[in-house]
Amino acid sequence: MLKPNDRLAPNTNEVADEVIDGEAILINLTSGIYYSMAGVGGVIWSLIAAGHRLEDVATTIAARYEVAPEQAQADVQRVATELVEHRLVVRCDGAAPDRPTATPAAAPKLPYEEPRLTVYRDMGDLLALDPPAPGLKDIPWTSPGGKPRG
Repeated sequence: MLKPNDRLAPNTNEVADEVIDGEAILINLTSGIYYSMAGVGGVIWSLIAAGHRLEDVATTIAARYEVAPEQAQADVQRVATELVEHRLVVRCDGAAPDRPTATPAAAPKLPYEEPRLTVYRDMGDLLALDPPAPGLKDIPWTSPGGKPRG
């Protein structure tokens, strides 16, 4: 079971991730299943990926959104557990980064929508046959005669 002071990190051995316009897009390269977390979920992913403890993630969510701290903690815990179960993140050790900055008290809080990890299995077979290969474009390919291609 995860604890509030646990820190997680993206499972870089198996997962490619990108946050685009506040939506976290995650692909498990071993299973071919991809995932999405928008809105509050995208913020949670960004804070986890930055190395923050789960309690700091929940505190930041409660400061930015119209949600009780207890609900923010429960939602962060639930989402973090799902991320671990799907092997998208792993527990990590080491020094934590500075605490995330909270929204100033004068700033209006944003409407809260419960974070969700949405699972898409429809591309699994296709991605399993031809998985994305991060860093593949950085390999200096050569032709059979030894001449660089490109």
